[in-house]
Amino acid sequence: MQNNYPRIYSLSTIGIKQHFNADYLFHPYRTDFSGDSGSGKSMIADMIQLILVGSGEFKSATDANKDRDVKGMLSASAGKSSARGYVFLNVELSPKKYIVIGTYIESTSNAAEMFIIQNGYDWEELTPLNMPIFTKDLIINDKVDTLNNLFEKIDFARIKSFKRRNYHQILYNNEILSLDLTKDETLKTYANILRSFSRGKGFKTESENLKKFLFGDDEQNIIMEKYREEVGNISNDFHEHKRYHEEIDLINKKQSSLKNVLDKSKIYKSTYSEFLFKQYNYWNTLKRKTVIEKQKAVEELENKKVELKFVENQIKKSKIKDLEELLDKKKVMANLAYKDSYKEEIESKHFNIKQSKTSVETVDNWLKLNNNQLDKVKEWYEFQTKENENKRNLLGFINYLKNNNLLDDFDISIWLNDFEKASENFPIEIEKLEKEIIELESLSKFSDLNNPESLVRWATENLNFPISHTIESILIYFQKYGKAKPSEQNANRYVPFPEELFENIDSKVKDKNDNHGFWLDLDGVYEYIAYSPNQLLNVDSVEFLIKPLSEIKEGVGKKLNALIKEKSNKEKYKEILFKFNNLQENIDLYKRKEELISFNIEESLDISESKFEQFIRLYLDKDNILNQFNLIQKEYVDFLSKKTVIEECNKRIQKLETDLFGNKENIDIEFVEKQIALENKELAIQENDLQELINKFVFDETLLQEKYLSNQSILNCKYELEKECREISDNIQQQENTISISNQELTETEQTFEQLFKHQPEYDENVEEFSNPENGGLNSLKNKADSTKFNYEFAVKKILEEMNLPYDESISIGKLANLMLPTVFTSLAVNEDLISSNIADRLDKLTQDIQEIGSRKIEILGSIFNEVYKVYTNYLTKVNEIDSYLKKKNKIITGGNRASLTSKKSIYYPDSWLGNFRKQLNTQINNTGLFSELREEIDINKMMIKAFQQLGGSTKVEPEDLMNPKSYFDLEFDLKLDNDEINSGSNGQTYAANALLCLARLSLIEEKGRKGLKIMPIDEAEGLGSNYDMLHELAKKEQYQILTMAIETAGEITDDGQYIYIMNENNMASIDTYVPPLGIFANEVFEDIDEYINTRPDDE
Repeated sequence: MQNNYPRIYSLSTIGIKQHFNADYLFHPYRTDFSGDSGSGKSMIADMIQLILVGSGEFKSATDANKDRDVKGMLSASAGKSSARGYVFLNVELSPKKYIVIGTYIESTSNAAEMFIIQNGYDWEELTPLNMPIFTKDLIINDKVDTLNNLFEKIDFARIKSFKRRNYHQILYNNEILSLDLTKDETLKTYANILRSFSRGKGFKTESENLKKFLFGDDEQNIIMEKYREEVGNISNDFHEHKRYHEEIDLINKKQSSLKNVLDKSKIYKSTYSEFLFKQYNYWNTLKRKTVIEKQKAVEELENKKVELKFVENQIKKSKIKDLEELLDKKKVMANLAYKDSYKEEIESKHFNIKQSKTSVETVDNWLKLNNNQLDKVKEWYEFQTKENENKRNLLGFINYLKNNNLLDDFDISIWLNDFEKASENFPIEIEKLEKEIIELESLSKFSDLNNPESLVRWATENLNFPISHTIESILIYFQKYGKAKPSEQNANRYVPFPEELFENIDSKVKDKNDNHGFWLDLDGVYEYIAYSPNQLLNVDSVEFLIKPLSEIKEGVGKKLNALIKEKSNKEKYKEILFKFNNLQENIDLYKRKEELISFNIEESLDISESKFEQFIRLYLDKDNILNQFNLIQKEYVDFLSKKTVIEECNKRIQKLETDLFGNKENIDIEFVEKQIALENKELAIQENDLQELINKFVFDETLLQEKYLSNQSILNCKYELEKECREISDNIQQQENTISISNQELTETEQTFEQLFKHQPEYDENVEEFSNPENGGLNSLKNKADSTKFNYEFAVKKILEEMNLPYDESISIGKLANLMLPTVFTSLAVNEDLISSNIADRLDKLTQDIQEIGSRKIEILGSIFNEVYKVYTNYLTKVNEIDSYLKKKNKIITGGNRASLTSKKSIYYPDSWLGNFRKQLNTQINNTGLFSELREEIDINKMMIKAFQQLGGSTKVEPEDLMNPKSYFDLEFDLKLDNDEINSGSNGQTYAANALLCLARLSLIEEKGRKGLKIMPIDEAEGLGSNYDMLHELAKKEQYQILTMAIETAGEITDDGQYIYIMNENNMASIDTYVPPLGIFANEVFEDIDEYINTRPDDE
């Protein structure tokens, strides 16, 4: 038996589906699980994987319809909402010395809890058990308890749960595992290898996956960590490098701005100083000139005020004169006044008598036209009024006809030509039209084969064709009566049963010799029937009737519509016409239309009859009326004369009152007298004031009298003088404003100069300047000065804004230089002439510092890439070693195939750049070419990328890729024949190659000389064929425990070299229906494995 300790002694399950509570002893060399699908054999590898790697990296090695998760391993418990279970291994460290490792699973989580069982209390160095632990030991009172409860209930050993990382650390320290699975990369690789052995979800054979599988990321991570540490150690240099570059950029950027501000400052000070001197001289000159002009204006205003006072006195005298006239007019009106009642009486009497006189004169004119005979006048009036009334009636009748659209046809209407005859004939015409309409309607029905009332339709169904002219005439004749019973009260016949009428019809026809018709015997009553004008029914077939009858119906329809319309129009015409009152009288007037329309009544006769009779009565009293008119006319003329005088006085009074008092009302004589006295009093005061002004200014009054007394428009003179006084006053005010503004401008100019140039100006008061330096728009000196000031301030403001500082118009050049370049100008005292040399000195110092920092970063890159190259070459060496391992004789795969692992250089990351870069680093070409540029780069990552690109690398690259040793080569893993021809291989061959690579990978990560479990779980092993034998021998040599899972046991069965478990199908089994496997141990078959375990000798 192999001495391959540590090794798996047994696998136990509690509450696991398809296994339930089972113990499986493992042979030190080989253990087989065989059985059909669903027997749970594949779960063996999954359970071992879960125990060794933990739930975090666990993935089922076998593909299924859905993902196999951790809690999916538990068997469902009937009637319970949750389940729990255990999977654990007895690891035999040395003969009869055991440590138990396992996992506890609950259905509420996919995170399994790792635990260890030992015999001691020291969890750093484990104490082995003397006996293995089996399922029965952890099931207490037939109950699967929680792990926490087991801690308290088990007293024969020590049990404790651990976090995954602590669990693996303990197993590694105690040499249960030869791999340090606390490292994430090693853990992932080991999990992949276990799954790959199980022919499940193993590694992928693409280059990147192969590299990651074989070498992991640990060494890359070490390089990256070293790089970050080195970069961190010089982090202050990065900041300094960046700060130095920023300062250089700042100096280069701002030194031109500073010089620009200096130049603009000089131009601004020179130009603005010139402007301020000219501005002071201009306002000083304007002020002196304005003072002189103001004195002249004051004298002129005083003279105008004397003239205005004289004119106002004259106007006052004129007003007193108008008041005296108003007083006289009011007194005249008082004497001439009369009562309003008299005015109304005389005007009424005069109007009435004049009307009577006019009436008499009108009758005189009528008599002249009628031989002075009053009777003829009356006859003439009656004739005129009668004709005028006839004309009105006629026009009303014409409008009625026009409004009802009858006028156009009325002139030719029979109603106009002979009203009585038209009235007599109208019923006859309507009756005739109705008869024709009935006959046409009958014929229309007769010719309509689709109408059930049609006798032709009846004939086509009941009579033989051709039909004789006589029968056709009878059909047409009786069609007008119809087959249906009529609703009209005066209708007296219809033909409900045509077959009775036409039964023996030939015997009923009498007197056939008449060419126009015949007599029909209707039970003793003879009725004359005329022959139809056109015979249609004398055809052999009804089909020949369709077209002729259709043409007849169409023609009858048109004629019928025309007759209906004609009848309707006649009835409507008569109806509208007869609605007009006195129709016949108006028709007679219409016959005199031209005569009456041209008639115009005598204008004087267009009066009412009562008015006409009044005119006649007045004419009969002609003499009396004329006498009264003469008397009243004389009195009326006197009234009008007096009225004219009063109206003229009133008009003048109104004019004077309006001019003197505006809209004031009730101005009586007493008020006017008081107003005259008041005005005289005011005049005396004004005369006295005028005299005082004349005496004060030594003015000649005679000149005023000559100038204004002869002027007819004295009031206009007043307005003109007032206007002139206002204009002179306004002018004086403007001059005062000008003087005030001048004083203000002079003060502001002095203050501005002192504020800008920090000293008082020295002005020459005698210098004259007549041109305002502010005038001239864009060409003015003011605009030029403002432009230079604006340019200077804008430059300063722009600099301060870029520095996020508020604008300060008082800032000095020294302060600005200090703010812009504080490292160059450390104080406010700056010599403008030395600014350029100060800046140059500072730039030289910064450049030297940057080169020193760049050298330190280049040293870091050299160290890192020496390490990258070292690991890279080590990887290539390991690839060659693995390939050599795969080519050994004991690793031949069926068909003469061998697994092959080769490397080739990456086309994206050529290793030549590593050599060139390291060579330049080692030979220290520091001051020219590549390294001269790299020293200028602040970001060390960018330095790295720039170096890669300048030595032939691609533009799209990341620093992490450049520092990854795996970036510089690619791997190819193939099956090859002896002639190196690549073979795709069968599933078994491919698995064998993958298994070999897994063994090679394990040899890379295992520490030499360390002990640890070495197992190789192989699922579906029988499909490997003879490849299984190769792996079998290899595993034996390498001291691996082989676990095979297959439908049938793979390879040869030996007497003592293996254990075999024959699994039963328990896919749907419960704890009660579960069928345990058969166990074959050294040619003995056991149905009860527990019995075999419990009866084994102690030395086994």
